[in-house]
Amino acid sequence: MIKLFTHMASAVAQRLTRLWAGLQLQRFVAIAFVGLFLLTTSVDNSNLSASTKDMLNDMIARGESGRPVTTGQWQGENEQLQGKPGKQAKRIVKESADAVGEMGEIYPGNAKTVLPGLENRSLESDD
Repeated sequence: MIKLFTHMASAVAQRLTRLWAGLQLQRFVAIAFVGLFLLTTSVDNSNLSASTKDMLNDMIARGESGRPVTTGQWQGENEQLQGKPGKQAKRIVKESADAVGEMGEIYPGNAKTVLPGLENRSLESDD
């Protein structure tokens, strides 16, 4: 009886192992297909909406502001400024000021959208 149970358990374990291996292969093939699809697909910008085009143009323009956009650019600048604490501090101050300026430009529009009572002064005050 024990031998029969052991044999059945072994058979079930072998089937589960084969099933798991098959699922892993399927998962790998699916991931490879999606990666190939994404790498070979191009975007036709004539089908993009005007707001999407504006957003993309805005992202491109921010990249031209002189501040690094990608992690690689940040790391490259950090490597160039190693051992130069004065230049590092100057860069940090400049980029912080730029970021605060950008937030100052964005915030009023967002506040008006999120808090419509701000514009018509119908919000309650905390006197």
